[in-house]
Amino acid sequence: MNKFTIFAFNLIIKCERDNVLERAAGLTLRVLLAFFPFLIFLMSLMGYLELDEQAILGGLYEILPDDASELVAYFISQLSATRSGGILSAALFFSVYNTVNGFHAVIRYTNLAYGVEEQRGFAARIGLSFALTLLFSAALIIMLALLVFARHLISFIAALFILFIFTSFIYKLACAKPLPLRHIFPGAAVTVVAWVIASYAVGLITQNFSQLPAIYGSFAGVFVLILWLNTVAVILLVGNEINAMLHELTSV
Repeated sequence: MNKFTIFAFNLIIKCERDNVLERAAGLTLRVLLAFFPFLIFLMSLMGYLELDEQAILGGLYEILPDDASELVAYFISQLSATRSGGILSAALFFSVYNTVNGFHAVIRYTNLAYGVEEQRGFAARIGLSFALTLLFSAALIIMLALLVFARHLISFIAALFILFIFTSFIYKLACAKPLPLRHIFPGAAVTVVAWVIASYAVGLITQNFSQLPAIYGSFAGVFVLILWLNTVAVILLVGNEINAMLHELTSV
């Protein structure tokens, strides 16, 4: 067997040993809990700033599978007349709380992949999780703006670059062990490429699976959203496992 085949086989074994699928399911739940509160906050914020909501949200619809986009569009339509300060504050709290919990789990999973013990204190981990949450929010807003206002090819390349930088920051900052950039970029690149392919594949599958609404009824959009988020979470954790293996191989 060639080196790539051996590496792929060992990666599968490591992912199984580290319970990647189970951890991705837990991460998906946390992200799902933060998703709709974040939309409420985003809609309220755009209302106060008098931004073009339809133009900005159009970028979000472009990166979601069709059924999930319909669910989000329906959810947003129900919020068009509810932009009070109380809703804004509550949405911000629940969005940040659940997203910080999600990134706190990413920090824990990253250390487990590298086999290192977390030496940073609880306050430091929470602060780091909050910082990663802010990076995620900034990356999402910039990516949506590029998808809407820039030319298609340029916006696509720029969005990929932003996702690559953000993912690299996650992998580097989440690990308690200092990591050189050459041990971070491979997994980040695989994650970004796989994320784009998986998003397209999920959308393609749901578009051509005509029985999906018959099986899940009005919950079809929820099912697609969960499937998409879980796929993203699995890819994120697998990319981290790739970096951990490369780090182990080059450190021997």
